[in-house]
Amino acid sequence: MKRLLLFFTSVLLLSGCNKSVIYKEYHTFENYTWPRFEKIRFTIPVETAGTTADIVFTLRHITQYPYPDLPVNIVMTTPSGEERVLEKDIRLTDDKGEFTGDVAGDLWDYETPLWPSFYFADKGNYTVEIEVIIPKVEIPGLVDVGLYVNKK
Repeated sequence: MKRLLLFFTSVLLLSGCNKSVIYKEYHTFENYTWPRFEKIRFTIPVETAGTTADIVFTLRHITQYPYPDLPVNIVMTTPSGEERVLEKDIRLTDDKGEFTGDVAGDLWDYETPLWPSFYFADKGNYTVEIEVIIPKVEIPGLVDVGLYVNKK
């Protein structure tokens, strides 16, 4: 009986934590490689105008990722056609050159806010397009990138 109560309490707590995440999507790279000119596109459906939420970028890479950072160019297009451009250098290592983030075996998980407290003024689809801007043909060591929206 005690185990059953603990199970239901855990399910209740976990389901309560996810109510604030209103969108989550990932793009997985074939052979752990992001081709230089491949833009990753996410479409965030917004059903209610006036929503405020954090838009967060996630990255999973392997220990053999060869760079200390991941410079990206990000373009958000609102339902009204307005574009917001963000060039971001996502720092993956500390001052000693060691990866930061959460590690499990050979996989590193990292996340960073792109637009904290973003105000979704319009109802409709918001498109976020992400392009890596490292001047190499292929960027090795990347498992996936993602985007989630966490409602305030």
